[in-house]
Amino acid sequence: MRNKRCRSGQNKEVDEGSDSKDFITELSDDIVVMILCLLPIKYAVVTGSVCKKWRFLWRNLRKLNFDGTGDLIGISRDWRLLNRKRQMYVYQVNDVIGSYNHPMVEEFRIRFDLDNDHRTLIDGWLKFAVKKKVETIELYFVDNEHHTRFLTTYNYNFPLSLSHRNDAVVEIPSLKKLYLKNVNVTEEILEQFLTNSPHLETISIHGSGYLTKIRVSGRPLNLKHFEIDECPMMSSIHLSDFDLVSFVYKGQPMNLNLANLPNLRKLICQGIVVSRNNIYKLLSSCALSLEVLSFFEHRSQRFLELDSLPILPNVKELTLIIGAHEDESLLQLTSIFKACPSLESLTVKLIWFTPVRRRGKVMHFATYLHEHLKLFQILGYYGRGSDLELAAYVMENAVGLQKVVIDPRYQVWYPSVSGKYFSKEVERARSSAKMQLIPRSPAGVNLVIL
Repeated sequence: MRNKRCRSGQNKEVDEGSDSKDFITELSDDIVVMILCLLPIKYAVVTGSVCKKWRFLWRNLRKLNFDGTGDLIGISRDWRLLNRKRQMYVYQVNDVIGSYNHPMVEEFRIRFDLDNDHRTLIDGWLKFAVKKKVETIELYFVDNEHHTRFLTTYNYNFPLSLSHRNDAVVEIPSLKKLYLKNVNVTEEILEQFLTNSPHLETISIHGSGYLTKIRVSGRPLNLKHFEIDECPMMSSIHLSDFDLVSFVYKGQPMNLNLANLPNLRKLICQGIVVSRNNIYKLLSSCALSLEVLSFFEHRSQRFLELDSLPILPNVKELTLIIGAHEDESLLQLTSIFKACPSLESLTVKLIWFTPVRRRGKVMHFATYLHEHLKLFQILGYYGRGSDLELAAYVMENAVGLQKVVIDPRYQVWYPSVSGKYFSKEVERARSSAKMQLIPRSPAGVNLVIL
């Protein structure tokens, strides 16, 4: 009886509150549109079935995000779904574009597995975005393992003509940000973007098969952030005399020339020739402004040549990615550390190219106090003498050190090495790290061994 009375009381409370307002449906249209902006467009459209009042609100969205990540995950598990999912995706984009009536689009994002076979469709989508005075374009054509996307001939070729007029040029005056992945872009098209999009601040190009040489120099540009990633034919890049803030290059070794970039704060170069003259010249052009710096080199011994770098007084974050061969000493890296007197975060990634050989003797370099270093990370710590030397040097000389992260999992072995053997080696590396570093960890330093 007591339970029944309780349930009866509960029901009474529900009945008494049945006249309360439905605050969701009472939301103003502006607030609902702000919420819908956070969703991929297909989910924003579906909300119309929840409330009649919301049925056409998605047409007021200024961000059209056609994110097909969910379907791409399913395709990666069963590639036979690809054709059907492609048809559904294309239908969805066409349906939304056909019903959209807002005069402007801030962001237009396409993320799916499409290639140059869909060129006519994609060209039409881009023309729609340009007509709507788009500010951000993202074409993110994801590859799956069912075909070899690294053959860039499959890539969508960016159109030679894209303008609100009918001229045979690429002209998008409203454009501020451009992100292209697995899209072939020529030097001529890139030049037209820079010339005909005066508000363009960000360019990111990943996987273009047509880019070979880039030269941006000597004119007023609004470009602040520039990224070139895994463009296999790239041979040279020259950037000078404009207000660039960040530059990222990842890919095959090529010639990089930077000159008179007084506002460059972030420089990531993973694919250039590391030599004394080359690096000194690069860094001299932006030595006073740099705050974030990253280099990649296949051979650690190449860093021996970097014994006379310009002082980089404002670099606070430094990442060095190095090929680990046998047991070569890493202490020569200290010359780079010393060139960064304000360094706060230091990461060394070790990429394995040869089997590990250990030496018994551990070397020490002269004391040099790093007063501002707070975070130190080694990814690929195996327990070699060279690993220990570097870790000991930092622990002994970074007087303000707060945290050390040691990750033994970032090792690259030959493909023939079995997963079982790899797991054993990682566990062995983890045990070595604990044995070597726990006794050396300074008081008050948080040592994390993953």
